[in-house]
Order: sequence, then structure tokens, then C-alpha cells
Amino acid sequence: MHSRAHPSTTAHASRVGVATRATAAARGKVAVITGANTGIGLETARGLYLDDSHRFSEIILACRDERKARRAIDAIAGTSADDDAADRPRLTFQPLDLASLSSCEDFGKRFLDDRGSDASLDALICNAGVMACPSLIETSDGFELQVGVNHLGHYAVVAGVWPALAGTARNTGDGRVVVVSSEAHRIPGRAGLRRNDLFGREKYSAWGQYGQSKLANVLFAFELARRAKGTGVSACALHPGAVDTELGRYLQPEGEPKWWQKALYEAIRTNFLKTPAQGAETSLYLARDVNDGAEMNGKYYADCEEKMPSKACFDREDALWLWERSAELTGASFDSL
Repeated sequence: MHSRAHPSTTAHASRVGVATRATAAARGKVAVITGANTGIGLETARGLYLDDSHRFSEIILACRDERKARRAIDAIAGTSADDDAADRPRLTFQPLDLASLSSCEDFGKRFLDDRGSDASLDALICNAGVMACPSLIETSDGFELQVGVNHLGHYAVVAGVWPALAGTARNTGDGRVVVVSSEAHRIPGRAGLRRNDLFGREKYSAWGQYGQSKLANVLFAFELARRAKGTGVSACALHPGAVDTELGRYLQPEGEPKWWQKALYEAIRTNFLKTPAQGAETSLYLARDVNDGAEMNGKYYADCEEKMPSKACFDREDALWLWERSAELTGASFDSL
């Protein structure tokens, strides 16, 4: 999973670039959304699909479960009127299990092979995730599940499709990586990234590990933004809000809940949690509505506005360590960054 070097700029290449940009604008944009079969990811796909500006021509739902993904595609397609369907983006499924490095690598190779030498990708929305696993669970590669899925899997996917993002940047000057993080990135506090125990094997905590994975999301997005600055690819991170999705599956009591537990959870859900559609608004804003991706590069957002993240997100030593350690653990790399 390697990126390609950027070609040198010549007068002829500039003229070709203008024509290529016009062709790229005509073809429409391509978006990949991880975990798009449910929750925020599903609503993000729906929002891009229903965009009346028709900016996207293809939306790829990158999911682990094909049956759920195809059911989501049917649900999204059924949102628009039949006479409007021809003008809507193509909805496609591609298998991706973020808990498996081989699956992440296969996804990148398949994406590039299917599109050939002119492969392009306008928006990669790193949305999928797991939260607050009650005990230490490992991925097939031996990583703690939350850090493995939320950060390392996405790191490998971004590296795998980097040539396509770079291709878009050369053609249109605007490729985007949008990383869904969380305000939980503040959980580590001043201690920041736990380099000596990234997977929580010495002292596991459900929320502690979730906080580590969400801090890793922001550190990765910011480091990618620094390295890609000037290339035409932008990277940012966001907090979707507290959202009523399957992500909170571990927050509900095991077994049959008591009546008061049901009542309490329902009160919290209806009064304090966003709907999935509301939770998708910032992802849509960054992938679709910001005019120039460079405006959002290296920034953190919540409720469609820039927000200051924790100080730990600006620790360059942690960011560099995480970048290098992620490359070592996944075997994925960005040759030109």
C-alpha cells in the first residue's frame, strides 16, 4: 500500500491539467464511507445521495457485513422518487473489515485495480468504530479492538487508497480525508497518548482505551494534514456529538434490563442524544459543503464549526511516534509523505 510520487509541473502539464479538471468535474465525485450500513455512516451516505447539487456520482459503502450494506443501499435508494433516481449517485458495496489488516489491504488494492491508472477518490470518510468494549478484545492481528479498528484499520485504509486521493488532488486540487473522532479524545488528559501501553494490556479500561483510540484519530488526522499540506489532499477530524446509534451497544446493561433501566435509557435517548441524521451533519458539512478542502485542513470540528481540541492533539512527538508506530504495526505506508 504505497503512494505514487507527484509528477513535475510543466506548461504542457498545466494545459492538460485544466482539461483533466473539467473532465473530473463532469464525472462527478467519488466518496468512500466506512461503516455506512448503520447509524451516522448510513445517514452520511444518504445525505450525499440526496444532495440536489449532484456533486457525487458514486458513493461506496465500505462495510464488514454485505447483507446489512445491501439493505442500507436499498433503504437509501428508496428515499428518492423513482423519476429522480437516474440523477442520483451510484451506490455500491465494497467489503471492509477494519479489524483485519488483510481486509484493509485488499480494499485498497481492489479500489485501485478496479479504477486503473486514473483512479480518483474525492472524499474518504473514516466513520466506522467501536466504543467502550467492557473487556480487552483483540483483532485478528492481535491489536486491542478499539485502537485496532478506530485508528489502525483506518490508517491502513487511507494508506491503501492514497494514490487515488493524490490523483484527485492532481486533477481537481481537492481530495479529502474526514476522520470521525469524538470529544472522548479528551479522556487521556495531560498524559496524552499512552505510548508504553497503546493496547491497554497492562491496565485495561473500556473508556480509557476508547479515549486513546479517539485521540489517535485526531493525532493521525493532524499529522496527515501537516504532511499533505500543499498536495491538494486535506485531512481533518470531527466530533459528531452524542448520538443514538449501535455504537452504544455496550452501554446498556447485560441481560434483560429492569423497568427503571429501560425508562432511564429511554429518557436519555430522547432528551439528550442526537439522531443519527443529526450526528451525520458535520461529516456531510466537511465532505460536501466546505467549498475548498484546504480551509478545513488540520482542524477539528463539532456541530459544523471549528472547535479547539485538547492540547494533547498538538503534541508533535506523539503524532510522529504514532505515525511511525502505525506504519510498523500495519505494514502500510505513504511513500510521498
